[in-house]
Amino acid sequence: MLAQPLEELAVPELEQRIAEGDFGKIRVLAAEQHGEIVYRKRFDGAELGEPVDIRSAGKSLTALAVGMVVDDGLLESVDTRVWPYLGQKRGEPFDSITVKNLLGMASALDCNDWDKRSPGWEERMYRTRDWRGFALALPARKFERDERGEGPFAYCTAGVFLLGQVVEKATDESFDAYIQRRLFDPLGLEAPVWKRSKSGEVQSGGQLTISDEALLKIGRLVLDRGEWRGKRIVSEAWIDTMLTPRHRLGEHVFYGNLWWATPLRSPRGYEGAWMMKGNGGNIVAILRDYDAVLVVQAENYNRDDAKRHAFTALTSLLASLEAPTGV
Repeated sequence: MLAQPLEELAVPELEQRIAEGDFGKIRVLAAEQHGEIVYRKRFDGAELGEPVDIRSAGKSLTALAVGMVVDDGLLESVDTRVWPYLGQKRGEPFDSITVKNLLGMASALDCNDWDKRSPGWEERMYRTRDWRGFALALPARKFERDERGEGPFAYCTAGVFLLGQVVEKATDESFDAYIQRRLFDPLGLEAPVWKRSKSGEVQSGGQLTISDEALLKIGRLVLDRGEWRGKRIVSEAWIDTMLTPRHRLGEHVFYGNLWWATPLRSPRGYEGAWMMKGNGGNIVAILRDYDAVLVVQAENYNRDDAKRHAFTALTSLLASLEAPTGV
């Protein structure tokens, strides 16, 4: 939850405020309900569908990719130990870090993007040519598991990048080629633009430039538990696992497998929502009770008010939708 109450704005007032610059660089707002687009507007003069860098919201796609690799029988399970699997046995605690640990941001790596002093701070990785080598060589932190077997949460882009390396090992394809074939092609989507290292490694940990149309479709796929227009793309079991809270990060904020659970205010009170979230105010929210997908694409990167502006936009969009009945 945000510390201060959000502004209550009808969509026309919100549009005016965005046009006047009160909400920084919000680029696109879009909403679909019951599988139909009900709102879609661009605010920067570019064409609808022009892609925007959604930063760490792209991490949620890596969770889908891992699930599809497991579904395809190419990776035995999320209990696979990452360092041995990648041929990099290193001793403990590294050799016990699993795919599941990295999916939940709960590994023994000394890596925290929210702390610039952290050895694994993502900006340090970007300065190197070899991101794989950087991530695999990170030091360990003090690490104890709770009664559920979960380690403490630490937001680590380098760990999510390593998940992309696991996908590549399992599939014998580049990460972008696999997810294009298994996810984007079935959704009828053109290839997004993936950030790469100087040596050409795909950044599966975010910084993905993608259209709002693609995000609406991905949100609908997840909302429909892995189905797209009657075709199974991801197993129901994986979607359910991915959207199961693993860490409580605030009074009402939870983290699953690279997806966030954060409530959204509606005319009825607060609604449960799962989200893809990235720097700058980039959010894709899915709301089961409303059967709706909401998208904010913004370039308010590294601004303290980015999340507030995005949540104000989301609550305005939600208030404009058909309310659920009998829920």
